[in-house]
Amino acid sequence: MAVGSHARPAARDRQVGAAAPAAVIAMRTWIAKHPAVSFYVLTLTLSWGYWLTLLAQGRRVEPGSAVTHFPGLLGPMLAAMAITAAIGGRGALRELFGRMFRLGPHWPSKLLLAFSPLLLGIGAFAAIRLLGKPLPSADAFAHFPGLPEHWPLAAVVAVVVVVNGFGEETGWRGFLIEDWLRTQGRFRASLWVALLWSLWHLPLFWLNASMAALVGPVLFGWLFALVCGAFVLAQVYIATGHSILCVALWHAGYNMMVATEIGTGLPAAIVGAVVMVWGAIVAVRWWRRPVDSALLDPSLELATSRADAIEPGHER
Repeated sequence: MAVGSHARPAARDRQVGAAAPAAVIAMRTWIAKHPAVSFYVLTLTLSWGYWLTLLAQGRRVEPGSAVTHFPGLLGPMLAAMAITAAIGGRGALRELFGRMFRLGPHWPSKLLLAFSPLLLGIGAFAAIRLLGKPLPSADAFAHFPGLPEHWPLAAVVAVVVVVNGFGEETGWRGFLIEDWLRTQGRFRASLWVALLWSLWHLPLFWLNASMAALVGPVLFGWLFALVCGAFVLAQVYIATGHSILCVALWHAGYNMMVATEIGTGLPAAIVGAVVMVWGAIVAVRWWRRPVDSALLDPSLELATSRADAIEPGHER
């Protein structure tokens, strides 16, 4: 009896132990079959979980407030890393990290694209100077919604690049559009990412005072600008050999121009208008020609090898 009583629990333990790996394998198999859905659900769980908690506590991001929405911006990056690891393990993670920090061949041209929002900003400053209007002070760039107002400009730039740039772009471009480019084509992939990206912002219209001010007719302008920005970022991502680094720098540079204190001035309006025209042109061009021949012919891209840009993605 004593032996039997010990054997049965041991057998149950073995069954539980065998069931646990089976459940993990089943979950990983499901994730591998539905990477986009898995990524988006986890992204919403991480980002919305933080933002909705702040809203439930009655806290808001506004000037002079210590509340910040920035931790929620890391959701897409953390979700991309988690789903990539679940599907492809360490090898897939190494490939993802490589695209986060690698420039590869033709790096001057890639950096030119990455810093194009700031170059547009310089052109806008030159234009307003020619009109005889004063230039904004450097402090105007350091006033970013969700960050302490007393922070030096260098600290603001560093946090915006890491959290706002890499935090978003590792997920939206580095994972989601990377996956969909192979199945949806560049136009549909960019449009779907724009849709999901815009819905992801939803809690911020209640949490962030600067975004709450957009509620109303002007919201359609914000949505159009986001869709255009999604097409621009997709083009930058493809043209730089699927470099997450380049789109992260582009995203951070654009937000430094339009989301800081100077975002209400003429320079931001100029940069925003140019990006909307740029994105609309890309969208129309890709709609007319949905198959990206550059993805099939590496010589048409700045990157010299599609294998460096796309093949590792199959490890996911």
